[in-house]
Amino acid sequence: MSAPQRSSIEKTPGSDVDAGSYGDKEPAELEKAGHGFDGAASSEEGNVGLHEFDVAKQSGLRVTAEQNRRIARKIDLWILPMLCLAQGLSFLDKTALNYGNLYGMKKALHLSGNQFSWFASSMSLGYLVGNYPDSWLLQHFRTGKVLAITTLIWGTIVITTPACTNFAGTMVNRFFLGLLEAIVTPGLTVLTSIWYAQSEVPFRSLIWYSFNGWAGIFGGFVAYGIGHIENPSIALWKYIFLILGGMISVILWFFFPDSPVEARFFTPEEKVLAVKRVAEAKLGVKNTQFKWYQIRHALIDPKTWLLFVASIAAQIPNGIVSNFSTIVIKVRPPRFSGMGFTTLQSTLLDAASSGVQISTLLLAGWVCMRFKNMRIITMAAGNITCIIAAACLTYLPSEQKWNRLVAFWFTSVQSVGFSLSLVMISNNVGGFTKKTFTTALTFVGYCVGNVIGPHFLIDSEAPRYTTGTVIIVCFVKGYVIKTTAHLALGLYMLWSNIKRDREQGKVTSYEDQLKGEEAGMHDLTEFENPYHRCATPKIPMALPTLTCIRGAFRYVL
Repeated sequence: MSAPQRSSIEKTPGSDVDAGSYGDKEPAELEKAGHGFDGAASSEEGNVGLHEFDVAKQSGLRVTAEQNRRIARKIDLWILPMLCLAQGLSFLDKTALNYGNLYGMKKALHLSGNQFSWFASSMSLGYLVGNYPDSWLLQHFRTGKVLAITTLIWGTIVITTPACTNFAGTMVNRFFLGLLEAIVTPGLTVLTSIWYAQSEVPFRSLIWYSFNGWAGIFGGFVAYGIGHIENPSIALWKYIFLILGGMISVILWFFFPDSPVEARFFTPEEKVLAVKRVAEAKLGVKNTQFKWYQIRHALIDPKTWLLFVASIAAQIPNGIVSNFSTIVIKVRPPRFSGMGFTTLQSTLLDAASSGVQISTLLLAGWVCMRFKNMRIITMAAGNITCIIAAACLTYLPSEQKWNRLVAFWFTSVQSVGFSLSLVMISNNVGGFTKKTFTTALTFVGYCVGNVIGPHFLIDSEAPRYTTGTVIIVCFVKGYVIKTTAHLALGLYMLWSNIKRDREQGKVTSYEDQLKGEEAGMHDLTEFENPYHRCATPKIPMALPTLTCIRGAFRYVL
């Protein structure tokens, strides 16, 4: 930006939260810039990696392509497996209820009415309550220690589930399980942006998120094996919780560092390179101080609410798929999605859905890494696939059970849109408090949808589940709402970029880039950082995509 441009920024009343007023400030002044709302000032001590960034800046360091690959390989070797492990373990514990239901848990606990549906909802309620407090722990304490302790405790809770003998005890058990597991996916969303460069975040995020699918396959085979136990000494459903709950890990305690600055597998030079790579996104690394004004930034940000709406719309049908997919495949009413397979067949066929989920997640992540600013377009493609699959599941004749089964498998592509919405937070939200709060609010929507969804399967309607037929129609409507919200998100970010370019000038020089990085390292939100631009497609790429999506909506609806 030229000097006249920067001067005009300071006087522009329409700029986002007077963002341009920070353009000419020195680092010490930037630290005080947060006063714009609360008078809250950032502390140098709270900005993780600031020293390493200053070293890089003073030495004129620029990260080469070879250095980028070398640092990324080390992180892939040491950090990514632990992210995958944490995500996979948390999903295994969620699906334990699904397989326990298949093997008679409901009957053994003498449940009546819709009490079993409340087990699924109680975990989501716990997730809702623990969501932001767990993220706060990750912000203020060492990441590896927090993840390790919560993993150990939730594994213990899963193991104690077979000791529950009634509805109340199991409800409490599932609530506390959700309370502790709420740290995982929201936490990994934030951690990925701490370790990886902006262009690497989509693929790595979808790799660890794909472990929902790997865990689903593994859980399906475990359940299939348990089904072959002859003369079991305890009820089969109890084996599910004992085996899956026992698969916890203490690796996180010893090997997961808090940030690149504390990584023992990096040399001092590599730590500087690792911080500089992340800083290039202009969103900073990590800040350990809680800042109220950033909560307000999140609440007035349209991105926050569009992600929230999309999350609720997608997770209502997901509440059925996650907890009752084996029942959906097993039962055979005239209009609902039940397909008449046996108990053992259902465990394996449900695993195939996880295979579809894995392959589409990895493909979507690769596309977003290989081609610049393809996140919104890829989200839209995944959402349209879900709309078509849900329409086929709803309207194909019930005797076409294999065609409907394949359609059911492809509803798992909804993970593409949701996981990339988390990437949108990692790549486009600045200020560590704002980032954790936006992630938490998105997962509030996730929890609300998952609380509501299971109650569409009403026990008194078995095996016809006429209300369940309504929810399959809601699959279509939910995915349409989700797609609309994601497209609105892309259009808003595109508009925001155009508006900033007009008012503040385009960020083209390395000097501007460096100022944006410095602002991010001082924990400014994207509203405050005049050099930040959202990762979103340009107009020539966005218009054809919108035309195709409009045609798909007309065809389905």
